[in-house]
Amino acid sequence: MRKLGIVILVIIVILVVAVAIFAATFDVNRYHGVIQSELEHRLDRKVTLGNMSLGIFPPRFRVQNLTISDDPNFDKVKPFLQAQELDVSVKLLPLLHKSVEINSLNLQRPSVELVKNAQGVWNFSTLGANPQAAPPQPGQTQPSRPAPQSKPAPSTTGPKPGPTESKQQFSLGELAITDGQVAVTDQQNRKPRTVYDHINVTLTDFAPDTPFSVDASLHLPGQGSQQIRLQGKGGPLAQGNPVATPFHGSLDLKGVGIGDFQKFLQTPALVNTDGVLSGHTNIANENGKLAATGQMSVDKPRVHGLDVGYPISADYDINDDLTSDLVKVNKAVVKLGQTPLSATGTVNMKPTPMLLDLHLIASDVSIAEAARLASAAGIAFAPGTTVNGRVNADITARGPADKPALNGTVAGREIQVTGKEIPQPVQIKTVNLALTRAEIRSDNFQVTSGNTTVNSQFALRQYTAKTPIIDANLRAPQANLPDLLSMAKAYGISGLEKVNGTGVLSLDMHASGPLGSIGADQIIRALNGNMNLNFNNVRYTGVDIGHQLASLGKFLNVAQSLQNDKGFTNILKMTGNVLVRNGVAQTNNLQALLDIANVGITGTTDLVSQTLNLDVTAVLSKAFSQQVGGTGIGGYMNTALANNQGELIIPAKVTGTFQHPIFAPDVQKIAQMRMKGLMPSTDNPLGGAAGMLGNLLGQKNASQGQQTQQQQQQQQQQQQQNPVDQIMGIFGKKKQDKTPPPK
Repeated sequence: MRKLGIVILVIIVILVVAVAIFAATFDVNRYHGVIQSELEHRLDRKVTLGNMSLGIFPPRFRVQNLTISDDPNFDKVKPFLQAQELDVSVKLLPLLHKSVEINSLNLQRPSVELVKNAQGVWNFSTLGANPQAAPPQPGQTQPSRPAPQSKPAPSTTGPKPGPTESKQQFSLGELAITDGQVAVTDQQNRKPRTVYDHINVTLTDFAPDTPFSVDASLHLPGQGSQQIRLQGKGGPLAQGNPVATPFHGSLDLKGVGIGDFQKFLQTPALVNTDGVLSGHTNIANENGKLAATGQMSVDKPRVHGLDVGYPISADYDINDDLTSDLVKVNKAVVKLGQTPLSATGTVNMKPTPMLLDLHLIASDVSIAEAARLASAAGIAFAPGTTVNGRVNADITARGPADKPALNGTVAGREIQVTGKEIPQPVQIKTVNLALTRAEIRSDNFQVTSGNTTVNSQFALRQYTAKTPIIDANLRAPQANLPDLLSMAKAYGISGLEKVNGTGVLSLDMHASGPLGSIGADQIIRALNGNMNLNFNNVRYTGVDIGHQLASLGKFLNVAQSLQNDKGFTNILKMTGNVLVRNGVAQTNNLQALLDIANVGITGTTDLVSQTLNLDVTAVLSKAFSQQVGGTGIGGYMNTALANNQGELIIPAKVTGTFQHPIFAPDVQKIAQMRMKGLMPSTDNPLGGAAGMLGNLLGQKNASQGQQTQQQQQQQQQQQQQNPVDQIMGIFGKKKQDKTPPPK
């Protein structure tokens, strides 16, 4: 036994030495031209090979910088294939006789260009094909090609045909692609070149006329598994129509980030969405008819950067005609959390956008998950709100995916909207929608919050057009301010978090006109109507109006209580009318009572951009005017006016936004008032701050209540001639007499 072991060891040593001597003496580059010519013959394409070397364990050729040109009928510039390195595994025994038989190919970091021309023919369908070629019989063994007399010539899988020989088609025991890049250009459907990267593919027993196995995987960059894998058996390869190649296998996704998947596919369909995608799909393809059944789930979904808050799953059974790109949905059940929505019908994937013919059903399901998804997408309710209720829906959607025509009904009941920023729950007891190809119309429904009810109704006409037309009505004769704020916040109107208080508002609004999109801003832009305000104890967070007035009047240093900007303003009372035209609010009589002044406001506010263009006139109370120095305050000649009672009047311009107003002295109005002598007179009991206070509050003192009609008329004449009433004209009060005041 010991001698036998020694003999075996000696044989092994001799074989190793023989192989080493062979590797040292065998110069594969001597066969560079022959191998290149043989590959060109096999592939029927121009082939370029770089430097070549020989490996022993396992026996293989290494080729640097491989290039295979494309079919001249497709692309004469970009090659069909480029690879940094090609490993050609060969059979050992023929190699010892200095003959080459290829067993497998391994392409390292290849770049492949796949092109479908206008006639629907792929460029790889002509690879290794020849009109005069005769395919080998299945299982036929090709003999090695003998070397020419001048130098040894390697052989691949068969002899090079002579003038009368048939050309053999390309076949391999194994074809492997490592970290490949594939670019696809679809000229037939006019789709631009799309690049797919980091692809690994292994084909075994590959030949055009025999079945083969495939194992393709893709690992996307990023955290988690990020793996996509396709496994199965296919073939024989359908020449000229690869989509008709039979295939049976499975597609698995494991921990794939939707954002990373979108970058890989380069499709706009997944833009602004994210989450973790996992699932298993069984695939069967026969003659271009693909059947797919399986399940898919999305964990931690995000839309427009906002968490949806629940997983989304789908259970489906679909068929896809790969030739016509028509997808038939036999069954699709999508679960938004625990809420199921079912769909059947067809999707035509060929046009852009794709065409839908789907029937959607939701039978008495919770509206919470669907509303949360809609909120994240910027539709209907504001993000961060919680919506509860039940809904029944039976809808048919036909037409382009971005603007389908709808037919059917949607019925909601017991809908309630709550949220951190919504002080009072907003409720809709019932609402019914009728959907037709021409319009989406609601019945008359009521929106309630606290003690306020808003009667509502809307219609959206021509909703499949680029600019649909809205027609909506909102009416509330005596609405409480806190309740209205809750309703507006529930819908997503911003900026209202800076306002709170009490009081009533009479609301009669009508939204009509074309919309660029069905969002809060677009609907506000279509608003028309009027509002009557009568508010009490309103706090406006965002600016300290008293501090701003003290700064404009140049008495900030002497007004101890106003030196620090509190960042808010307490308004004791606010009254007036607001007219809305196409989303722009305008007033000429808005009046506000502060603890230091009476303020009159005219001008406009854009409700969408919330930009301000206001004229503000503040009449400081007599006590406060005297506290800060009356007519002796420094700098008042430039920014304020004063009467002989020591009451200060500060005209100002307010611009900026509702969140960040900007105060500036209205120098032009000051000059006009000074030139016209529009100064309050001490002879008029209503000329000072107390008189304006009475106007703001709508009150009459005891002496006024006892005046006779003649005394009231005399007072009215005095007011007509008094400059203070002309100042009130700035607030929108109509002048009855244009006679100039007495000098």
